[in-house]
Amino acid sequence: MKQEKKVFNALVEPFRSRRGIDIGLVIVFLLINGLVFVNACLHDPRIGYDAVGHLRYIQTLSKLQLVTPQDSHEFFSPPLPYAIPSLFMTFTGMKLFWAAKLAQFMNVFLSIGLTFYLIKACDLLDSQSSLKLGALLFLGILPVYYKTFAFIRGEPYVVFFTVIILYYTLLMYIRKQFTAANNTILGVSMGLCALSRQWGILLFPSVFLLFGFQWIRLPRLRYSITKTFCLCLAFIIVISGWFYISLHSRYGSLTAFNKKPAAQFSFSNQPLEFYVGVSSELLFSKPVRPSFPNQFLPIFYSEVWGDYWGYFTVYGRDIRTSKFLSGSSVNRIFSKGSCPFWLDTNYETIGAYLGRVNLVSIFPSVLALISLVMVVMGIVQSRSDNTLITGRREIYTFLLVAIGTTIVGYFWFLLMYPDIGEGDTIKATYVLQVFPFMAIMVGIFLRRVEERSPFLYRLILGGLCFSLIHNIFAMLTHYSLHHLL
Repeated sequence: MKQEKKVFNALVEPFRSRRGIDIGLVIVFLLINGLVFVNACLHDPRIGYDAVGHLRYIQTLSKLQLVTPQDSHEFFSPPLPYAIPSLFMTFTGMKLFWAAKLAQFMNVFLSIGLTFYLIKACDLLDSQSSLKLGALLFLGILPVYYKTFAFIRGEPYVVFFTVIILYYTLLMYIRKQFTAANNTILGVSMGLCALSRQWGILLFPSVFLLFGFQWIRLPRLRYSITKTFCLCLAFIIVISGWFYISLHSRYGSLTAFNKKPAAQFSFSNQPLEFYVGVSSELLFSKPVRPSFPNQFLPIFYSEVWGDYWGYFTVYGRDIRTSKFLSGSSVNRIFSKGSCPFWLDTNYETIGAYLGRVNLVSIFPSVLALISLVMVVMGIVQSRSDNTLITGRREIYTFLLVAIGTTIVGYFWFLLMYPDIGEGDTIKATYVLQVFPFMAIMVGIFLRRVEERSPFLYRLILGGLCFSLIHNIFAMLTHYSLHHLL
């Protein structure tokens, strides 16, 4: 009985405030994961970015063999996200469709764990509800979160392990708990993160940098920090190193991909329009393909808050066969003329709503930008202010470096594999791991606002709730399987 009570208290503790259980925090937690669950139930797993490639990956892996380019154009992706559905196919004879549905429900558990540990990470910084609620609410209003977790991909695993890494890094930095268990969990999480998708590796420099700060400042902990560093490195190599070695041995590169790279890294690999194109009128009226082709800012913004490429909110269905058509297929049909009689689609009408979503989302976007500036100012200020966070500068640097290394790595990818005509690789899903860090920054900012003006704090929360309510339909799949019944 005592053990059950201990487990219950551990699960409830992150949701506590000085006044008891924070009902608002519980509601937001349940709402986020409820939406992820609904999408897992409804969304057709055959629709998503490179969905056919991911399904073929599962099918090939179920034969207990590494995937090749002949099997799937996702051959370069690490195998962890496909392992469980593949094993079910191997040992139970499960059909591919149901294995894909299983993969979607795995994403529900990842989301629950992710949001739980995000709250725990915020609790390490400050026990007040405002930081935790602000961070969770900001993450919960992002349509890209629900869209990505409805797909069968590696990014949900990456962002899940990212938050686990974030929590245990802060636990060891703030509370100095360099235990064998914490070291093992951190190292294993880093190894599994790298085995989920290559983007996960971009997080590692920020972790090692934070430990480096601590190694310099606290000589008495140098042995513990060195041991943690070595263990993490060993776990990364053992758990994921084999896959990257196999990529190099089979395809001659640790960064093998399904497209031929540019001859060399150069900013001129992308045209000027990629960097400066905005198309503000279409951004708030019809932010779906083929508007603003290969313009980074409007496409990325529309992917964060909407469905530019047409795999989630923008949908199509061939009523003759009752099969869904992704945004690329619908776009090709419309490029040849008007809507044919057999096409059921919201392509011509959804743009106005997504344009309003982009307009309403200016508020949380500006809030995130202000929070980012606050963190930068917190690093460069000469005066020490630790009233909110112990080791403020180092933690702020950790958050910024985690975001910065991911963005730099992503831009390297965009410049080395340009898609001049369309910009197909501009997807916010690829950098989903930065949003928990942004969410924490927003939470820190709201905590400071609450200290100075409770009224302004409640006003900002009201604005975020309004954004959530208005954007709710951008968080729910329109590729619902009940349309096929």
